Amino acid sequence: MRRSARLSGLLVALLLAAGAAASRGDELAVYRAAGPDASLFDQYDNDGYSLAVTPTAGGALELRVSVSGAPLFSRAPFPTGAPRDVSLPASPERDALARTLAAGAADQARAVERILEGVASLVRYDADRTRRQDPASVFASHRAHCVGLSELSVDLLRRAGISARTVQGILRAHPGTDGYEAGIGGVYHRWIEVYYPDRGFVFSDPSASINGVDARYLPFGRRALERPRRLTLTGIESSGSIDYPLRRLPDATLRVRPTAGGR
Repeated sequence: MRRSARLSGLLVALLLAAGAAASRGDELAVYRAAGPDASLFDQYDNDGYSLAVTPTAGGALELRVSVSGAPLFSRAPFPTGAPRDVSLPASPERDALARTLAAGAADQARAVERILEGVASLVRYDADRTRRQDPASVFASHRAHCVGLSELSVDLLRRAGISARTVQGILRAHPGTDGYEAGIGGVYHRWIEVYYPDRGFVFSDPSASINGVDARYLPFGRRALERPRRLTLTGIESSGSIDYPLRRLPDATLRVRPTAGGR
């Protein structure tokens, strides 16, 4: 009996230790959103990311972001076998680039990495808000801010047979960051979601990270046709840290969420 009890105790200790190790890379942040445009936020969940929205007594919203540091467990194959997206405008040059970047990828996760690495290597950040941000213009000029980087990334992914879409929201950032607004403690930002048949949607930020983002990202639940002007966002608390490995390219550095289950 005593030996059985000791074994049971050891098993419990090992399970607790494993759970602590698994959550060590997780990240949590809590924000307070106030003003009429706070209604842009809604519950938002995808693989590795969750935004919970709770009304408060004062009429504001509590935004609780939790991000998992676990790898992306995907076995989605590549090529995907999806038919060509007929809504894409004709562009033999961008078709060829998408094929070249994704060539030889063992699975979809690796194809996504290669395409987003290619965009980061091709396009330089340009804060000029008068510059056109559509995929054709960005491809021609090799210059864009977050909108153009995201639009070209989605365009190339879709040309490779990978479903993707852009996301609007807020990125919390330090004062002095291009586009910083004190009222939201960050910038209005554009990033993307990529669809994996076995995992659902997964965030990436073509200017910063692949297959995951951290708790500074707060997506809107619906599109804002104009830039929100009646919104304040305050940080309440944060804990943990997402520690994705760095991928250093000649002209860019990206954080890449590890992938398990494929390759």
